[in-house]
Amino acid sequence: MKPILLLLLAGTLSANAGVIITYAEDPNAYTSSLKDTQVFDFNNLKTGKISSVEWEGVGKFDKLYISKTDVYGGAPDAKNPNGSRYSLQGAGSGVLASTLKLETPSSYFGMWWSAGDPHNVLEFYNGDTLIGRFTTASLMDPLPSEYDGNPMNRKLNSGEPYGFINFFGDEKTAWDRIVMTNDASSGFESDNYTTRVEAWDPLTDGKLPGVPVVIVDGKTTTKVDEKSLEGTRWVLNETSVAAVPGAPVPPWTLLSAFAAVFVLRRPRGKNAA
Repeated sequence: MKPILLLLLAGTLSANAGVIITYAEDPNAYTSSLKDTQVFDFNNLKTGKISSVEWEGVGKFDKLYISKTDVYGGAPDAKNPNGSRYSLQGAGSGVLASTLKLETPSSYFGMWWSAGDPHNVLEFYNGDTLIGRFTTASLMDPLPSEYDGNPMNRKLNSGEPYGFINFFGDEKTAWDRIVMTNDASSGFESDNYTTRVEAWDPLTDGKLPGVPVVIVDGKTTTKVDEKSLEGTRWVLNETSVAAVPGAPVPPWTLLSAFAAVFVLRRPRGKNAA
C-alpha cells in the first residue's frame, strides 16, 4: 500500500505562519524514509519522569516521562524486537506537556505516533508564532483502517491508529519549538523522534509519495485530491512544479475553493494507562 499524503495548512494562524505538509509512512513502518536525519529513540533513558534532557546537536526537552513498552507504545527495533521505551504525556505520568526547544530552526520533524486518541495535541512554533497544531482527529483519524491497531499485532488496541508521520515545512517555513500535550484524559504515546534542519528538496529527496487526503486550515479539515492540487508545488507527478525548487505554495484563492469538509472516521478512545 502506498503511503498516504496529508496536506495540512496553518496559514491563517498568523501573518507569518507557514505551510506544513505531512504524510504517513507505510502502516508497518516505525521510522522515516527521509535521509540525512537525526533520531532520538528514548532507549538510553531511565523510565519515569525526568527533566532537562539533551538531544545532542539538536536541542533540549524541558521534561519527559519515559515508559516501558506496552500495547500503546514503544516501537520495535533490532535490539528490542518486542518494543522499546517511549515518550508519554498524560495517563498518570505527571507530565502533561513536553517541549523540545531546537538549537537551530528546522523544517522537518517526524515521529512514530502510536495509539492516537482525541486528547493528543502536537504544536509547532517559531518564536511565539504558532505554525501548526495537529490532533489525532485532524491528522490520524483520516488514515485508512490499515493503520488501526498496534502493528506488532493489529488485534491489540484495534480502535486506535498507529503510524510514522512526517512533517515537512515548505522552503519558507521552519520551527524552533515543538510541544506535545495531553490533558491527562489518556496518553500521548510517541517514539523515534526524527529531525533535519533542511526543508524537503525534490531534487535531492525525490517527490513526496502518496495520495492527497486533507488540508487543515486552522481547525477546519477539508478533503482534497490530486486534481485539486494541479498548478501547485504539491502536485505529485514527476513533471509538475513539485520538481522545481521555490515553486509557489497553493494560493488562498485556490484553497478557498476546497469547501467540502472531510468527514472524520469513527470516534476513538482508550482508558488511561
